Amino acid sequence: MNEKWRFPAANYGDRKGISSGDTEAFKKAPYSAFAREILQNSVDAQASDEAPVRVVFNKFNLKTKDIPGIEDLKVALARCKEFWSYKEEYIREYEKIEAALNENSLVCLRVSDFNTTGLVGVESSNKENNHFLALTRGTGISEKAGEVAGGSKGMGKNAAFLMSKIRTVFYSTRTNMNIDETPGTNIGSIGVADFISGYVEDDKANPNRDYTQGKGFFSSDDFNSFLSRTLVLDPTHNSRSKTNGTDIYIIGFRDSTNWEKEVINSILDSFMAAIVRGQLEIEINNTIINKDTIQNIVYSDIVSTGNKSNIISQYRLLTDGDNVKVYDIETDYGNCVLYILPYGKDEEELATHKCVMVRHPLMKIKDEPLGASFRVSAMCMIGNDKLGKMLRLIENPQHIDWEPKRIVDDSSLKKELDGVLKDIKEQITEKIIECLQLGNTNPLDPYGAGSFLPDEDFGENHSEDVVNDNPIETTTVTPPKEVKKNFKNANQYDENGQGLQPDIGDIDDDIPGEIEHPTGENDGQGCEPHGGTETGTRTQGDNVIMVRSKLSGVKYNVIAVDKANGKIKVIFKAPITFPECYLSICMLDDSNNQEHVEIISMKYKDTDIMGDNPYEYGPFSITQNEKVVLEITTNIKGYFGATIKVVCIERKAK
Repeated sequence: MNEKWRFPAANYGDRKGISSGDTEAFKKAPYSAFAREILQNSVDAQASDEAPVRVVFNKFNLKTKDIPGIEDLKVALARCKEFWSYKEEYIREYEKIEAALNENSLVCLRVSDFNTTGLVGVESSNKENNHFLALTRGTGISEKAGEVAGGSKGMGKNAAFLMSKIRTVFYSTRTNMNIDETPGTNIGSIGVADFISGYVEDDKANPNRDYTQGKGFFSSDDFNSFLSRTLVLDPTHNSRSKTNGTDIYIIGFRDSTNWEKEVINSILDSFMAAIVRGQLEIEINNTIINKDTIQNIVYSDIVSTGNKSNIISQYRLLTDGDNVKVYDIETDYGNCVLYILPYGKDEEELATHKCVMVRHPLMKIKDEPLGASFRVSAMCMIGNDKLGKMLRLIENPQHIDWEPKRIVDDSSLKKELDGVLKDIKEQITEKIIECLQLGNTNPLDPYGAGSFLPDEDFGENHSEDVVNDNPIETTTVTPPKEVKKNFKNANQYDENGQGLQPDIGDIDDDIPGEIEHPTGENDGQGCEPHGGTETGTRTQGDNVIMVRSKLSGVKYNVIAVDKANGKIKVIFKAPITFPECYLSICMLDDSNNQEHVEIISMKYKDTDIMGDNPYEYGPFSITQNEKVVLEITTNIKGYFGATIKVVCIERKAK
């Protein structure tokens, strides 16, 4: 056994510098990324579902002289500085590492998991399906149990190196099975230093000295084989003599003042479902987070102010019972489950206006925006099925989004998955509208309406806002004042005093006398106009006249469904029953000047409305007190401000 640090030669191939794509992806929020990546590796390796996976974060001090192979590391650093001597920024960076290694002790962090299989394959360093090899010596390799394991790109392990001031991490594991999945106990360890390229250990007189690949390993032989023992660098940690699992040691941990808070917030945001459902338990410097303590933690000061509504909403979506509405979302690849929690006016600050997208094994991937007009929080659960497998194909390395554009060699599959994601989003929106019961007979609160488009036409008959303890506003109608016989307002009560009816006029037979019609030529022909002797009478004729009446006192709720394709929904409550209505949309510029928006298509009650005039689209019919939901495609891409108008037309004989 010849344990020491080894830095493989590059054989005059690629040289590695400071800026590496392996770690750049995690620099925006390093502590959050680190916690997320560590936990998903542990959850993926759960040994038994009869108990939760338990992950412990423990900070400790380690004497520098006790770092395995410390002198080898110092020599390797010196060769890195020599190789990059012409780059000042490289010299400064590695002088900081040298200074840390010359201190008496370093702050370190141990992350240990329990009730896991450990890193299977530690007994063999050259076989496929080797989890330990993939984690410690692989690049872009993931060997996870299950097709929809949380980690799937083999990149997350690089987040650990950002946590180390000397870019050095040790891994130690005890497994409960052999690499061929037969029962068996195996142990092993290895150290990994993620350095830049440096000169190889060679005769300095050689003018063509080779350089290293950058990454080095504390290993047992020149093949960088694993150590056939476990490492215990934390004096407070019991050895792995009886318990399976993995220990990760971050040497020279970047001990930020608020690192615990950042890690806890990341864990709560990313793994709330796993914690609440008893599949995950975390201990961070003696703070226990599990299904029994989660409620107190969710409502404690450890949750960041900016994250509070998100964390509390996720917790309540999973625990609030009858207050949470559950729906199925159907796709060609399988179904997922949607949880919706509407909020009243008194709790509106907790509404996230987002849907948390969670996939197996109960790990959050992203937040899907819903729009401020929905005073709700939602969660969509994607299971261990074909849908989860297909989405894994397009998941980015940080596991925070699904990106169909990642498929570059199959345009049909790329288009298909893009359609699946859009369909899921549209179904989520539809289920939320259904849940909120738009068209309720009670007037609803206008909180957040019009966050995508202004949801009202600011005409002279605009109604007053009515506030109530409901999550979203629908149509409200203000009854008109009593009017004189000569109506100017287009709306009035019907004979039963219900709703609003358009005043379309009629003939008053009580007006006495006859109507004279002038005859002769007008002054446009150079002649004097003169009266005639013909008389006329007011009679009901066979010709048809068209009477237009604009719906007034109506509040329109407008939702941007797919801004990239100009798709919106216009929703309102019909104040009257009318068989022939037309809708127009005008876009507003910065000076409130109006320009007609072209309506390409419109659907109502799952029926396509065939319109001839793209600027006044219809006809469609409405029924008093019924919710009207118009699905519209316009020629405008993106968000825009607009006014909405619905005109009712009655055709009468004159």
